[in-house]
Amino acid sequence: MSLFREIKGNFNVFLAILGISSFFQFAFKEAFMYPSVLPLNVPYESQFEEIGNVFFYLYFLSMTFVSFLLGNKYKVMYLVGFSLVASFLASFVPGYNLSPLWYYFEVFIGVIGIALVLESLLKSSIRSLLLVPSALLVVVGVVASISLNVYHQSLFANYLALYLASLVGFLLYLVIWRKIKSVRSYAGLGVFLLILVPFLFLEKQVAENRYMEMLMNMILPSVLGIDLYNPFQIVYLVFAMGMSFALVFMALVKGNYAAGIGYLMLFSTVFLGIEGYLLVVYMLSPVVGFGLMTYADEGKPLWYLAGGKLVQRVKDKSSQ
Repeated sequence: MSLFREIKGNFNVFLAILGISSFFQFAFKEAFMYPSVLPLNVPYESQFEEIGNVFFYLYFLSMTFVSFLLGNKYKVMYLVGFSLVASFLASFVPGYNLSPLWYYFEVFIGVIGIALVLESLLKSSIRSLLLVPSALLVVVGVVASISLNVYHQSLFANYLALYLASLVGFLLYLVIWRKIKSVRSYAGLGVFLLILVPFLFLEKQVAENRYMEMLMNMILPSVLGIDLYNPFQIVYLVFAMGMSFALVFMALVKGNYAAGIGYLMLFSTVFLGIEGYLLVVYMLSPVVGFGLMTYADEGKPLWYLAGGKLVQRVKDKSSQ
């Protein structure tokens, strides 16, 4: 118990390790996993992939620790943590991913993932309703992965629209989180604009340069795993990528470290299920990310508000 208390007391340390490893495994592993099949020559690609592998294992370990630590607030997190451990142990069994039991395991992961999203919302304040688009994005990603991996059917949806709605909701959530008028709030908005501006210039270049547009159409959707049914929507994806990183740093500057790291985990992995997850950890990553987004939320939880209204209605009826 003393060891667990010590680990729990260092939660921010594990959170920082999770955030750093999440960024570098995204930059050096995910960024090369899908684009590696494209006719692109990337210097030192093999070295970058080795670095990405190191940070991926660190990402897996830190996410497992954080999942168990979050179990004090979200009980479903314990199942997520055990699922991560089970997926690691299963990799030692030859042909584990060809067993029918593995399909049941993926469905189980999908169920507890959706359950965790609902629990995270119900245990958060009314401002967390702004995160409903992000929750819907996670649920659609999980359903898409199960549909493809288990039933071999692709789920067609406007993923870019869900992504943009998620960004707007998260932006509004960060603006009203804690004090609206404070030094940290103004600094967060300043950092948000500073990071977003270069992506706006890049978006302009993509819109005006056909070669840049074709290049981005090959790279960005492959990096994120998202499907663009209209190739001319690439400018919106460039903007969405820039806004995503800007919101992550805005959350960090404002002091909501868990939400910033959680959204980094969410947007970098949530679309991978559309094409079929190569690794189960990516199936759980956006789920854990959403749990982190609501972790530092303050105020009366939604379930308490809903339950209070229900109790009041019962009292009113009994008094009549």
